[in-house]
Amino acid sequence: MKQQKVKVSRKQFAEALYLFWLAPDLTEEAVKKTAKDLGFKIRNNKDLNKICWELFILDMRLIVYTWAGVFEDYDKRKECLDIFSHLVYDHHVEKEEKGFKDWMMLMTLGGLEYNKAMETEHPSTPLWVVANVFNKRLFGEVRKDLGSQLKLITRMGLSMKYLAEAIKQYDIE
Repeated sequence: MKQQKVKVSRKQFAEALYLFWLAPDLTEEAVKKTAKDLGFKIRNNKDLNKICWELFILDMRLIVYTWAGVFEDYDKRKECLDIFSHLVYDHHVEKEEKGFKDWMMLMTLGGLEYNKAMETEHPSTPLWVVANVFNKRLFGEVRKDLGSQLKLITRMGLSMKYLAEAIKQYDIE
């Protein structure tokens, strides 16, 4: 039996994406847990901000990449992404520091390495290359810790898998 899709507006879809797929990973508690899982020591606010920013960029890229792969209608996808980006900006950016266009440029530049990594062919998965980029940006080098690498790849892969499945449940008007 085919499951019926939930009809939602573009705004409702963007809000659901923000509330259920991005915002929960950006809480201080979630960032600290992820840092611990990945072996990143948070000794001060600078360390916390560094991993928070890197997880933020990574999660945004993974969401957009997954979304683009599942959501075929370019115009709807672009409009939903615009609504989603404004939601993220409104909730996570100090307005005195950056306007929306400047922030979008910063996000685009911050995600270029991740985009390139996602397009790289790798014997097991492009996520291996993405994890290497993440490690290099966070730790200054690609670490040899296989356990942390696999945790990050698993985190990314499961997130993308379940997000793709969730997106398919919606009929976006």
